Amino acid sequence: MFRFSVILLFVCVLAGCTTSKRYNDVTIVNETIEWTHSWMVNTNDKQLPRVLIIGDSHVEGYFKFIDENLKSIANCCRFTTSKSLGDPILIDQLELIFKQYDFDIIYFNNGLHGKAYSIKEYGKYIPIVYELLKKHSKKAIVWVNTTATRKPGNLNELSEYNDQVLERNKLVADFANTYGILPVDFYSLSINKLDYYVADGTHFNQNGQKAEARLICQKVSQILKIDLIK
Repeated sequence: MFRFSVILLFVCVLAGCTTSKRYNDVTIVNETIEWTHSWMVNTNDKQLPRVLIIGDSHVEGYFKFIDENLKSIANCCRFTTSKSLGDPILIDQLELIFKQYDFDIIYFNNGLHGKAYSIKEYGKYIPIVYELLKKHSKKAIVWVNTTATRKPGNLNELSEYNDQVLERNKLVADFANTYGILPVDFYSLSINKLDYYVADGTHFNQNGQKAEARLICQKVSQILKIDLIK
C-alpha cells in the first residue's frame, strides 16, 4: 500500500510538472464565473455543410437567428466560452472540439472577455488559433471582430474597455489582411447603434442580435454560393 501511494504521488508530481511547464510563461487569470457551452447538431449528417460559430455570450444571443435562417442549407453548431485569446485553456477547449468534429466553415468571434490579458498576450494567440482553425475548416475561416462597449446605464458614452477592444480589433484586422482571412465587422455594425444595446452596455437586444446574425448569414451564403437570406 505504501509503495502504491509513493508511485501515485510520483505520477501526480509528474503531471503537475507537465502542466506547469506548459503554462509557465502565462499567468492564467480566471473570471469570477467561468462557463462553456458546446452545441453540435446532426453530427452524423454528411449531406449538408457544417458551420461552427465560436464566441461568447454574443454568439449565445444571435445564434438562434443564424440557425433559423440557415437550417435548410447548413448544419449550424456553436461553441461559446468565457475564455479569451491570451488564455491557453481556450486552445485546450478548441482542440477537444476538433478531436471530435471537422467543419466546412468556422467563424471566430472573441474579444469581450479576458480583460486582464495584455494586448501582447491576446495577439500572441491569434496565429495559434488560426492554425488550429485552418486545420479543421474545409472551405473558409471567418474572423469576426468585437462590438463596441458602452458604459452601463449611460449608453451615450463608450466604456473604458473600448480602447482595448479597438486595439484587439486592429490586431485581428492586420492578421486577417496578411493571411487573407474573411472578415466580419461587428464594430462598425455597433458603433452608431445605441438602440442595439441593453442597459449593461455590452450585450445586445433582439434587434442587435438579428443584425449580427444577418451579417453572418450573408457571409455563409456567399461562401456556399447559395442565395438564401431572409
